[in-house]
Amino acid sequence: MTSPAEAHGADGADGADGAQPGPGTKGPDAASLAVEDLVAGYGEVRALDSVTITASPASITAVLGANGAGKTTLLRAISGMVRPRSGRVLLDGADRTGRSPEDMARARVAHVPEGQGVIPELTVEENLRLGMMSWPGIVKRRADRSAALAEAYERFGVLADRRRKLAGTLSGGERQMLVIARALVARPRVLLLDEPSLGLAPRIMTQVLDMVVRLSQESGITVVLVEQNARAALAIADRGVVLNLGRVVAAADAKDLAADVALRHHYLGF
Repeated sequence: MTSPAEAHGADGADGADGAQPGPGTKGPDAASLAVEDLVAGYGEVRALDSVTITASPASITAVLGANGAGKTTLLRAISGMVRPRSGRVLLDGADRTGRSPEDMARARVAHVPEGQGVIPELTVEENLRLGMMSWPGIVKRRADRSAALAEAYERFGVLADRRRKLAGTLSGGERQMLVIARALVARPRVLLLDEPSLGLAPRIMTQVLDMVVRLSQESGITVVLVEQNARAALAIADRGVVLNLGRVVAAADAKDLAADVALRHHYLGF
């Protein structure tokens, strides 16, 4: 099995079990994302304090830090789940600060929260169809829906085999694939992933992170990845950002952060 780092360095690498490469390629649809001096929180708690990050089109940006550093709040502020108190969220230079989650989904920003959030009482295919709710009404034709499902099943072969099964019967790794597949059905330009490997066995974690690499390389999706496994995240990322108590303490190329022994020991635990 290839490691995530090996997959990141090999264009056109074969997919891991259950996740086949999609047909997309990098192109003019790839989006840039920038957060400028963002302040956000909950009540009296300031979870983000003047955070600035940038994510280039079709890149992977890893957001790292200890629990409580502000990583999840950052994704929520970008996707509209938390309203920033100040600062800006820019998508291809357009100000999207404070937009609702529905508006951000229509702008093709997809957010996969932590926790394998499938609807267990629905089938795999019914869960996937929920990803189409953000589509403009004009493209909700039967042929478009069928094509989107076919693409999801091509990319995630294990889901094709279980399309009529209730989502509640899936394994943890299969559920994680389903929530990512559902986000991709929305045809995002930016994908926000919060702890996609949480609770997964090492082999399944490798498959999920390999798939994240392919989404960036082959489909041109801009990925912002929050991941507790800092070593694995830096192995696949182009850039890394380290948060501590709501502030950015380091931002650099991923390989440079991985080589900074003092920073790794102090903030990342490896």
